[in-house]
Amino acid sequence: MRIFADEGELVEKYRRLSDEGRARISNQIECELRIDAEVAAKRQESQRKGIEAAKKAGIHYGRPQTNFPANWDVVYAQWKAQDITADEAAVKLGISKATLYRMEKRRGIKESQTASD
Repeated sequence: MRIFADEGELVEKYRRLSDEGRARISNQIECELRIDAEVAAKRQESQRKGIEAAKKAGIHYGRPQTNFPANWDVVYAQWKAQDITADEAAVKLGISKATLYRMEKRRGIKESQTASD
């Protein structure tokens, strides 16, 4: 298969094609795109079925949640009382500030779930 030097050469060859030649190229491209779309749809369906089966089997995908540190309640109370900053609380807990905020959100969700039960 010959590789063309530039786009101009390709465009010129395409212009020299007859209408029938252009139609054949367009049809071939369209067929290949349809086949690719069908293959992708089949792969997605198969993947979806596999994920559903894994969930039913109790398999968890993704990174596991970080457990709350042992001193969470004490440090969290200090932070909420504004005795320490979020940076200081994260250092005391041995986690990042982003994890601190994520845990705070998760704690709030758990409290609201237990309150509604």
